[in-house]
Amino acid sequence: MCNGTSPRTSQGGSIAILKPSLHHHQPPSPSDEEMRLLFSNQPDTTPEPTGTQVEFRGWETNDEVCRDRCWVVIHRDGDLSAAAHNQNPFFSFALDGGKVSRMRLGERLELGVGEAGIIGRRVSVVMGSVRGSRVVAEGIIGWN
Repeated sequence: MCNGTSPRTSQGGSIAILKPSLHHHQPPSPSDEEMRLLFSNQPDTTPEPTGTQVEFRGWETNDEVCRDRCWVVIHRDGDLSAAAHNQNPFFSFALDGGKVSRMRLGERLELGVGEAGIIGRRVSVVMGSVRGSRVVAEGIIGWN
């Protein structure tokens, strides 16, 4: 996740590239193979710190996926092989019917590594229904 010899430079904030879950019932089309969550914070120089901004990319063709109740879960671990339904998530927030392209959270997330940071944590998009909930897509949060 370090820049190393890559020509790509850091754009700031954090990013999660989410792949469709193996438990998702619809096969992905080439246009929606991955979704991205971009997390950014305003500089600390603002008089009142504002909540973290979350931008969604690659979700335009996934309106059907989250037309009902959907939410994002940031897990306490970074293990994609673990069960996705964590009873005690690190942080979670609801999506507004899949139509959101950018939103501001009610609190400021730490966009770094460590006990309070989100870097290295597993993130899932979960869809809820009367029959229960299921993971639609998941990935790991890293540096952007």
